[in-house]
Amino acid sequence: MTELVRKTIIAITVLAMVLVSGCTDTTQTADPVSPDNVFVSTSPVIIKEFQEQDLSLSVTNNDTQSIESVTVSDFIPLTITGTGSINIAGKETTAQSSILNAKVTAPAFDTDFNDSAVTVSYLSGMDEEGLQITKTKSVPVDVTVLPDMQLQYLGFVKDMDSLRTTTAENWELKKGENATISFSVKNHGQSTVPAGVLTVVFDVDNELIAEEASMEINESMARSGTSYTKGIQIPVKEDAPNGETDVYVKLMYGDYIVDEQTLILTVKL
Repeated sequence: MTELVRKTIIAITVLAMVLVSGCTDTTQTADPVSPDNVFVSTSPVIIKEFQEQDLSLSVTNNDTQSIESVTVSDFIPLTITGTGSINIAGKETTAQSSILNAKVTAPAFDTDFNDSAVTVSYLSGMDEEGLQITKTKSVPVDVTVLPDMQLQYLGFVKDMDSLRTTTAENWELKKGENATISFSVKNHGQSTVPAGVLTVVFDVDNELIAEEASMEINESMARSGTSYTKGIQIPVKEDAPNGETDVYVKLMYGDYIVDEQTLILTVKL
């Protein structure tokens, strides 16, 4: 073998080793954004059972590295039926925030809500194979699921002996007389609603005409169940001014309004 050939073989071998070495070293890993630097917030969720609702979450990236494909991946005890996807740049002088939208469906009214939480997932960093790393961030969220109840056959009637007659949304009477309101409640949901958890509040807008009154619903109602037809009398004050006032009739579950309708009461001279 001539000296030239030998040198050529050595040069080719060295070059091949350099190329192989370079190929094996091109992939560099990068740590992902820590969930400690991702902040998620949303308003308390109030929703009727098995109904769908749009939600908005604020997501903040407090890292200099961007996060990508940010989505809502879980929302206990709700079911996610749709989620947006956003990218959030890394901070320069201040943390970067963006709004992430999602759509959820409520579970049954009697579901346990003690561990309610929303989880978002995002991509950042790089693993040994050159792929972005998936990370998640979970935060607790207050969730209240309301029974799917509704007031029905609501309106004014002549007196307590006329509760099953046709009701009227508008009623006229004189000072010192009683306004009689008839109503019942129907369960449009799937869960049984226990007795004593619902209250009907009659909120008279003009307090100079009459005062607020309320009545508890003492019947339990399974799916498509109804309460008895009930009636309540609201005394109009002896010195009430003449004219109209709205009467807001609210079906309440604790502090939450499940259904609300408005009647008009007129006091005449």
